Amino acid sequence: MNFPKHYAILKDIHIPINENSYLQIDTLIITKKYILVLEIKNIKGKIYFQKTPKQLVRDFEGEFKAFKCPEQQLLRHLKKLQIVLNQAKINIPIKGLIVFAYSKTQIVLPPEFAKITMGCDIADHIERYNELPDVISQSIFNKLLSVIALQSTEYLPNPLAQTFPLELANIRTGLICPICHNKIINQKNCPTCKTSSRIMQQQAIEDWFYLCKDTISNRDCVHFLELKDKYAANYILNKLKLNKVNHHRYRHYSFSQSLCFKKPSITL
Repeated sequence: MNFPKHYAILKDIHIPINENSYLQIDTLIITKKYILVLEIKNIKGKIYFQKTPKQLVRDFEGEFKAFKCPEQQLLRHLKKLQIVLNQAKINIPIKGLIVFAYSKTQIVLPPEFAKITMGCDIADHIERYNELPDVISQSIFNKLLSVIALQSTEYLPNPLAQTFPLELANIRTGLICPICHNKIINQKNCPTCKTSSRIMQQQAIEDWFYLCKDTISNRDCVHFLELKDKYAANYILNKLKLNKVNHHRYRHYSFSQSLCFKKPSITL
């Protein structure tokens, strides 16, 4: 796909707007001509953009399922992105597209306002946008990239157990291969796919922060990874370079941004 000389593709953008609101965009394309927000959906079947209430309804092989409305999500993204631009005093057109990744997805009832396209056709839209004239200078373009990069923060979701009635006793413990889903006991690698136990350890700790709590102790680690003792837990927790809180017997660990979540990637 051809782009103008100066452009950037940013992924996984998360910008706080205020205490109770944030801008979260999967893919953002920035040029000197326009900004493009892509709301990408991996949904198969027949798609209906229901108007009252606003929902996406999917009919897949006779089974109906409702999803959050991508059109409403896109409109919220555009509105919040405009707030960020206004604060930076940058004036540039914002485009938005809902993109369905599967070409066999059938749009029976299209959205009311938003533009929609298939992944295979997205180049046609971008090529038309690329014919627009430049509206910002090189210095403003650089400023815009800096504003997005500096304001974007790591996205740290609350553990599911803090939001939903999730019983921790029902969560599978031990080292689970992320590829084969085999439970590994006293082995350095998965016997099926050869995934190393080190990868499984990191995955298990990441799962803990996603599912259970926003801190982990040696005792938690011994239980969740089914380790033989606290020394094995201490070795793993220190090896992953988590944030240490308190000392000695009261020590626990909080999430470290070097563990799993990444800053937005920028392609220039």
